Amino acid sequence: METANFGTFLREERERRQISLAVLSQSTKLSVSSLKLMEAGNLDDLPPDVFVRGFIRSYAKTIGIPSNEPLGLLDQVLSERRRAAAPPVAMVTRSQRRSTSDSPLPLDPQPEDEVQAPRRGIGLAVFVIIVLLIATITLSLFLRQQPQSGEGLSLEDGAGEVSPLSASRSG
Repeated sequence: METANFGTFLREERERRQISLAVLSQSTKLSVSSLKLMEAGNLDDLPPDVFVRGFIRSYAKTIGIPSNEPLGLLDQVLSERRRAAAPPVAMVTRSQRRSTSDSPLPLDPQPEDEVQAPRRGIGLAVFVIIVLLIATITLSLFLRQQPQSGEGLSLEDGAGEVSPLSASRSG
């Protein structure tokens, strides 16, 4: 199986140099079980690919080989996995394109995440605009100063009113 190639390569190089898994485990700070999984090419039980790359670099450095070859073998395995996991894309010839041009369904539809992204952006923009409008209206209501009752009204001196200044002079 292709997944065992990078692990088999590493195991053969380790055995050729007569390095035990225990010694390798101490040098790389990886558990013996992780090393066994790596040598078996079992990517499903290992951490994400980024970590496996680091493990392979550390493994190769410790046993004294360049990491290019095992990393290249890992890349092959990962690309095969991606191809196997990706939905098949229909190969259409020009004559088939003409006959299927009336078809309402696209051959390669966009994933739902790509379709939903613009809608989320529009919804967020509408939400922000509404919040800003509410904040502006609320702020304008608080900042408007209404005169308190009786303040700011000027009383004209009329016939029936006596100002305190004129009352003190007359009396």
